[in-house]
Amino acid sequence: MSQPKPSLDPFQLKEWQLKIKTANRNNIFCHCHHCGYEWIDSSFEASCPNCDSTKVERISCWQFPDD
Repeated sequence: MSQPKPSLDPFQLKEWQLKIKTANRNNIFCHCHHCGYEWIDSSFEASCPNCDSTKVERISCWQFPDD
């Protein structure tokens, strides 16, 4: 059985969160479940620019492999 990983100290956690925020900048793939429109955004809160729906699926693009 693997050992549990040590938790991050507050400084490391803040540094990690900042790196995730930077990676998400202009890098969030959005798909509207209402009209099917797809776009790239910087916010997980954005509504669809095509129909203004909030039924939007969001995925951080950096999670996809480059190849």
